[in-house]
Amino acid sequence: MKIFSLGIDQLTINDIKNAGFNVVTQNVYPDPAHTEGHMLMVTSDQVSVQALSELRYKYPSSMILYLYLQKGIRGYQAVHMLCESLGLYFIPPRSTSSAVIEKIRFILEEDGEERSNLVGFFGSGPGIGCTSVAKLFARRIAAAGLRVLVLGLDLYDPGYDRKATISLDKLRPKLTGKMIHDEDFEQLIRQDGYLYLPGNYDYLSVQDYLEEEIEYFLARAGANADVVIADFGSIPESAAWYVGMQKSSLRMIVTHPKHEHRLEPLFELAGHIDLRPHDFQLIINRSNVEEISSSKNMALRFGTEILLELPYYQPLQESLPLGKKELQHVDDKVHSLLVSMGLAPEAKKKGIFL
Repeated sequence: MKIFSLGIDQLTINDIKNAGFNVVTQNVYPDPAHTEGHMLMVTSDQVSVQALSELRYKYPSSMILYLYLQKGIRGYQAVHMLCESLGLYFIPPRSTSSAVIEKIRFILEEDGEERSNLVGFFGSGPGIGCTSVAKLFARRIAAAGLRVLVLGLDLYDPGYDRKATISLDKLRPKLTGKMIHDEDFEQLIRQDGYLYLPGNYDYLSVQDYLEEEIEYFLARAGANADVVIADFGSIPESAAWYVGMQKSSLRMIVTHPKHEHRLEPLFELAGHIDLRPHDFQLIINRSNVEEISSSKNMALRFGTEILLELPYYQPLQESLPLGKKELQHVDDKVHSLLVSMGLAPEAKKKGIFL
């Protein structure tokens, strides 16, 4: 199988080649006869959305992979829908080279996905408690004797009220130069048995972060911990949010029934990255606050599962003050998480594996 590439940057091509694929770089459109039965990979810089129908007509016997590069949430659905109707494969903007490789493997039905130790936490809205819940899981995983890193990757909120001596924006020069070393992780703040990196305090730099930088940082963090817990926040328009969606082995959405209307566009956006509602676990925060819609009804509507329901505390504290029964329930879920990641053995209870 050959992959004919038109308009793809050289770094991405090199990564695809290193993954074992045969890439043929093109400066002009290849001969349709040469691409028959093979893959043609093009970008929106080379082929406009309006020219997609003509492209499909010109290459009727080729698998076509369309990399849409125009950033911004608006416009995804219409372009993705057009690609589906024409039999083209769609890749949204902010997709890293590894995401492109996974898409190629998916198309060719090859099993080559790398095992990840990243657990991503995403919020359905600001102030929903995403950071607090992520730290709750980190604390209980650390209590199981594992090395845990908690990364503040909500680029719009550091997730830490005090000015820290180390934070994501303080590490930015090392991220840009890809010079993160093992000892850098030892400088993180020690909290409740885990190491914590506050997020970005420099709000003016939010859009300057690159997907490749975040992907590199997560890879370095993964090599320095048994489990990496990342708080990606609730605002999709950042490099970290998109990379987190792509790279997390488990994806938790911290939400509340009153945010049902917010979940709908979030799941729609995730669909453009080949993720479906069943790829997420819901954590209902403040579940004992009365609402018209129940948590169960919300989960049934979207076709996803509720992992955990946490009661409301006033005021919402950084470390949730759970009772003994609630904490045991969290520990049961944490054990299931660790089993799924191959970090804990299955436990037998009353003759049934849990």
